[in-house]
Amino acid sequence: MPAIASLEELKAVEQDLTALRNEQPAAYDAISKLLKNHRKVGYKNICKMLLGEATPEKLKGQSA
Repeated sequence: MPAIASLEELKAVEQDLTALRNEQPAAYDAISKLLKNHRKVGYKNICKMLLGEATPEKLKGQSA
């Protein structure tokens, strides 16, 4: 399934990811491993928790 984002946006993300990998290889590897290990949770949910926008309880519609 093709991405919704434009090619320019995707290339910008790729550039930022490459820079992060070069600057912080251990952190990059840890985040990559976390995403792979919890893929079934969904990247959108993982990102919301990573950015502090949601908790597991909020994502499940329960009070925290």
